[in-house]
Amino acid sequence: MLRQVFAATAAVALLAGCNSGDDKPSADSTSTDGASQTPSTPSVPASTPYDPPKAFAAVTATALPEEKDHTTFTPRVAMVGMTAVANSHSGAFGQTMNGTATTWRTPATDITDGSVVTQDVSTPVAVQVDGKPAVAVAYYQRVKGGGTSKPIVRVLFRWLDPADGKPLSEATFDATALLGDQEVNSGLPGGFTEQAVDRATGQFAIGVAPTSLIGAKSGVITVIADPATKKGVGVPFMKPAGISQGVLVGAQGKDNTRRSVALVDVATGKVTKSGLVPGLEGLNPTGGSGKYAYLYGQKYTKGIGAYGLGAYVGSIYAVDPATGAVVQTKSAVKDTQYLLRYGCLPDGQKTVVCTAGEGANEEEIVAFDDTTGKRIWGYTEKSAGRVVPGVTAVFHGLVYAMVETKPVLVDALTGQDVPIPTPSPSTLPSDAVSPGDDTTPTDAGTPTDGSTPADGSSSSVEISPTGGPTPAQPDLTPMSPQSVSEFGGVYVREDNMSSTDSAGVLQILKAVG
Repeated sequence: MLRQVFAATAAVALLAGCNSGDDKPSADSTSTDGASQTPSTPSVPASTPYDPPKAFAAVTATALPEEKDHTTFTPRVAMVGMTAVANSHSGAFGQTMNGTATTWRTPATDITDGSVVTQDVSTPVAVQVDGKPAVAVAYYQRVKGGGTSKPIVRVLFRWLDPADGKPLSEATFDATALLGDQEVNSGLPGGFTEQAVDRATGQFAIGVAPTSLIGAKSGVITVIADPATKKGVGVPFMKPAGISQGVLVGAQGKDNTRRSVALVDVATGKVTKSGLVPGLEGLNPTGGSGKYAYLYGQKYTKGIGAYGLGAYVGSIYAVDPATGAVVQTKSAVKDTQYLLRYGCLPDGQKTVVCTAGEGANEEEIVAFDDTTGKRIWGYTEKSAGRVVPGVTAVFHGLVYAMVETKPVLVDALTGQDVPIPTPSPSTLPSDAVSPGDDTTPTDAGTPTDGSTPADGSSSSVEISPTGGPTPAQPDLTPMSPQSVSEFGGVYVREDNMSSTDSAGVLQILKAVG
């Protein structure tokens, strides 16, 4: 495996495994029934450039400060190469595993007079920008008016160098015209919905929900930004599901009961195909996409429920951005009336793994071959001999999850449990690393083209300020990571030991097996 070995002391704990009447599809779609299929083994995939980590050791931890006016917010995290990145309202924080625990912080804005207020943040995502590793982040901000300037609401996108936090590119989109003056002048915050990222290009789409859909001009909108052009476009009445090869797949419609699937040109924001998969009672993106984009929808079907009164049938729809072709897989959950959505995670290779979400009366896990959009295995909590794990991450053919209090691994291609290897002494850390007061990251701040927007969106990179992140104790028993790279993983857990208010402890794990 291409993993860098470095010295670090750690409280080491290895992951402990445990085994634990149909609607007709459209002419360009196929359908499978998740309830009737049994787990199957697909064809052997092409070799991956490196093996996914199967065992971890905690090497360093950092207590992240609680932020004013956002006391219940938990920072969103990603593992980008050897850097753990946490994104919050104050900005992005990075910490490396290079033996010195170098830290950096890139504020969401340099403006300190309160005129720029960040009200929501994205989950950071590892991407490529011009062939270089980067981490993509976004911020939903209100900019107060002054003088002759009117107040606005905007989305700020940044693509940062994971090594030092320097902006590689930046784009800002003024959403005021789409959301309307009522949203701009509201004293309550709107926020982000789903996000979709093309990891190969860094193109980033994120849904923006106004404070209230009542009176909003364009409902939920999607804002798309490209690091290559440093420009953004907005699409009204759209929730993003996935981006691939310059095409956005989204759920289009003025409300949840009137949405259908649409394709959008990323460069222009123009809808190129619409009305796919119509007639659903609800349609929502699942939050995970690879080659295909995945959405979940429901349809009321007469005469199949109790006493012939009808019932709701839920399905996951895999949509090919290149052609608009749809592959339908029916949910194995028997009663989907209150099942509003599924959550999906791509492994970055050829598999997408989904679990039943909000409103499910039984748990389900189902995996898809992302080269075809077809289901390859799955089961529910009522399946014999299996427990549905709580999935935390998926990476290069492995599902990282929790069963009760124990981390487990599952093969993303077969659904079978994967044993946890015992690392050799040479792979175990020898010295703990914690961010020290003498760590000083490279000073930087503006995007690489040297431009500095006058609205205060560009920001400097700095070491953790007073009252900022502080060293913490690595977990003796690591949990399942929320994000994984070839070098390790990361998660945020509640801070039960800090004497000061904390948003959580950033736990960084080294791959040791």
